[in-house]
Amino acid sequence: MNCSIRRPTPDPSSDNATAAIQHANHSVDTDRSRHAFTLLGVIVAVTSSLTFLIPTAAFAVSATPVAPPGAAALQDLLNWTLYGGAIACTATSMYGFAKMGISHSQQSFQGANHGKSIAILGLLGALGLGLTPTIVNGLTAIH
Repeated sequence: MNCSIRRPTPDPSSDNATAAIQHANHSVDTDRSRHAFTLLGVIVAVTSSLTFLIPTAAFAVSATPVAPPGAAALQDLLNWTLYGGAIACTATSMYGFAKMGISHSQQSFQGANHGKSIAILGLLGALGLGLTPTIVNGLTAIH
């Protein structure tokens, strides 16, 4: 049982239907253009008022080589996260290699293939973790 309500389609040969469709399309286009101009006006007004109202001395920034407060704690958190990731990658690789060996000895080549995939993913994760400090230090050293 189909309970959908079908709207009557206007006869395309009727002049009234064509005029109604053209009027609806024109009013939608007019509303869109009116909203676009209103948004553009608001953006211009806010930008110009911020440019003239906010003094430029309030945003003077001076970079110093002193680390901000809490940088040591953040570094400790990153080090422990890297340590935990290394343990997880090692455990994943060991599980994958064990699954590969046991499945191969039981003639389950599908399980051995899955174990090999898990082991490779663990090794790729360890590679990514090993490259992370080099990438971060290289990006922060760019001046």
